[in-house]
Amino acid sequence: MKFRKPLVLLQLTLTVAICFAGASCYGPRRVSKWIEEKYGTSLNSQTKARDDYFSVSSPLVTNSQFASTTVKETKHVLPLLFYWQLDYVNTCTLNPKIPINTISSTFRSYANSKGLKQKLNGGRIELTVDAVPNVFAINDRGRVVWFIYAVGWDVFSVLPENKDMVVSYRTIKDNAETKKGTVTVSDINKPLKNLTRVREGTFDYLAQYDENIKSMTKKAVDKVIEEL
Repeated sequence: MKFRKPLVLLQLTLTVAICFAGASCYGPRRVSKWIEEKYGTSLNSQTKARDDYFSVSSPLVTNSQFASTTVKETKHVLPLLFYWQLDYVNTCTLNPKIPINTISSTFRSYANSKGLKQKLNGGRIELTVDAVPNVFAINDRGRVVWFIYAVGWDVFSVLPENKDMVVSYRTIKDNAETKKGTVTVSDINKPLKNLTRVREGTFDYLAQYDENIKSMTKKAVDKVIEEL
């Protein structure tokens, strides 16, 4: 019987490890795969929008063909007698091409509908996206409680970085700069909390993110028009 306690401890340790492994069976590679699934085919789209009266570009754009980069970090470990807690975060940085492409296409349609071309009166405008929100974190709160049998579960949250969109512009007419300025639009992305399915929650966040980038772009266009 002298081996009973070590055996019980080993069984408990293995049970807890299995629970955490089963409940938290994803990491940076899988998150990046989800992002690639959603955005991969759009990365080859034109990131510089040009028309006869405007252009949209950004120094944020690189030659990277990856849809995202993800880094995992363990935040908190609490191993107690009958309760274990493990918190970790996958921080995902979207390829800037993703929001820049959305900004470019939204600007084209919205600027036309707002009569920006007529406002310029024969001139043109060059816009540069200097900053845009493109980072979010997936927080995973893993829990295991046991008495005789261990029970494990995870609660997920998807949290935005909260970085404003910053767009600088300059207007040109007859080969001379007539005006320049910078507009800032507050980040309107919101967290999604208390999720039980991390993949579905991540895709829900990204759908919200795409729409928010469009809305922020429209606000930027309105601010530019007000300043002209």
